[in-house]
Amino acid sequence: TFSPSAYRFGGYASAAAAARNWWKEKAAVGRSTTEQDRLLYAICRPERLLELARRYTVFEAGARKVAAGHWETRVDVRSRDEIGQLATAFNEMTRQLAEQKERLVAAERVAAWRELARRLAHELKNPLFPLQLTVENLQRARELTSEQFDEVFFESTGTLRGELEKLNAIVARFSDFAKMPAPQLQPVQFNEAVRSAVKLFEAQFSAVGRPPIIPELYLDEGVGTVQADPDLLHRALQNLVLNAVDAMPAGGTLTIRTQAQNGSVRMEISDTGSGLTREECERLFTPYYTTKQYGTGLGLAIVQSVVSDHQGRITVESEPGRGTTFRIDLPVQPPGANGAGREQP
Repeated sequence: TFSPSAYRFGGYASAAAAARNWWKEKAAVGRSTTEQDRLLYAICRPERLLELARRYTVFEAGARKVAAGHWETRVDVRSRDEIGQLATAFNEMTRQLAEQKERLVAAERVAAWRELARRLAHELKNPLFPLQLTVENLQRARELTSEQFDEVFFESTGTLRGELEKLNAIVARFSDFAKMPAPQLQPVQFNEAVRSAVKLFEAQFSAVGRPPIIPELYLDEGVGTVQADPDLLHRALQNLVLNAVDAMPAGGTLTIRTQAQNGSVRMEISDTGSGLTREECERLFTPYYTTKQYGTGLGLAIVQSVVSDHQGRITVESEPGRGTTFRIDLPVQPPGANGAGREQP
């Protein structure tokens, strides 16, 4: 007998089969069909149910792609019924989402460049002030005797050379960040890359005169190779370890975990430092933003750039007094540049 439970347990295809059998059964026993029966069969006839099932599958696929971040996903509208109205509403929703995303990205880009300009101006101002004072001293030294002028001259030129070297270093760091190369993908043993990055800091973990840092590695043996640029991946991992070490001047524990997931690899790197506020976490990946006294503000920006270029994702969790954890998710095989296509219901 046909009933709504047929759909609940078996889906559209089972409901269609049940409707067909129900109609044949009534005809076989010679039962009369009422207007209500004919209306019910018209609504639940097998062909319509199967068409609804096909359209539902398309909407489900479109919704999954939107949830994955493919805001350009659309479904074709081929009818004027309720399904067509739903498709129109779906397409309008994704259009508005895409527009909101573009506005948000533009606002974030402007904010990032403003912060970058502020930090760069601050970096350049530090050596420029001594340069100005040194030049003024040289101008006043013209009134001194020859021996006194020579003394001031050699001292001033030494200062000028030192500050110019600082300027060159600032420009070089900015240039290196701006010229991040596109990743050259090849198979990389992810756990080995982690071990290699940690090994570089073994001397610092137990440096004389400094509280020790204890590294703890929990590497999932199920993690195999990933398609990645070995040099860029090493640079990102090295920056993360260095950031954790700098966050623990009083010593502590550095914990790194890897985990194989469905088509991706997850890495967590945690320190037991002083932690960060929510506002600091939100600005942490902005170029030239740093919470350190002598930091450049580019280390974590480079990490985010590398992760993004590998189609991955990086997040941070931290609270003051409870340390910080960075979490990276990288696809084993980064997807191609082609986005989601147009769905055909």
